[in-house]
Amino acid sequence: MTWIITEAGPRDGLFPSARSLWHLMLGGFAATGFYEVWANWPTALLAGFPLEPPALIKSLFHHQLGLGLPDIWAKALHYVTGVLFYPLGYWLVSRVLGLGQPAAGWVWGVCTYFIALGFFAPLAGLPFLLIGDNTVLSLMSLIGHAIYGRLLALVFEAQEARAAVA
Repeated sequence: MTWIITEAGPRDGLFPSARSLWHLMLGGFAATGFYEVWANWPTALLAGFPLEPPALIKSLFHHQLGLGLPDIWAKALHYVTGVLFYPLGYWLVSRVLGLGQPAAGWVWGVCTYFIALGFFAPLAGLPFLLIGDNTVLSLMSLIGHAIYGRLLALVFEAQEARAAVA
C-alpha cells in the first residue's frame, strides 16, 4: 500500500472545479452503489436485517419537524448525500486539509459513519451509533461507510490522475 501525502496548493480551493466535481460524483455514485449492496446483502445476513438509510432520514424528519417524508424523497436525499454531499466532504478532507491517500478515503468513510449514526441517529430518536439496539448493525454500518470512503477516493483519484495525463 502506498501512502501519498498531498498538500493543498493554490489551485486547490475550497470548492472543486467542474471537472473535479464530476469526478467526485462518479466516485460517489460508485461508492453509493457499493453501499447499497453492502447494506442489503451481507448486513442483512449478519445483522438479521438490512441497513435502511432512507428509514433514518424519514425518522429524522418526523422526529425533528413532525413531517412524514415519502419513501421516494427519503431515498432521493440518501442518494444525493452519497453521490454529491459526502464526496464534497471528501474533497475538503483530501484537498483543503491535505490528508493524503489512502488515509483520506478511510478517514472520510469513518467520518460519514459518525455523521449518520453519531449525529443524525440521535436527532432521529435512535441511540448514538445504534449502541444497544443492534451492535452488529452498527458494526456493519461502520465497515460499509469506511469502504464507501475508500472506494469514493479510489474512483475519484483515478479519474483525476487520468485527466491530468490527458
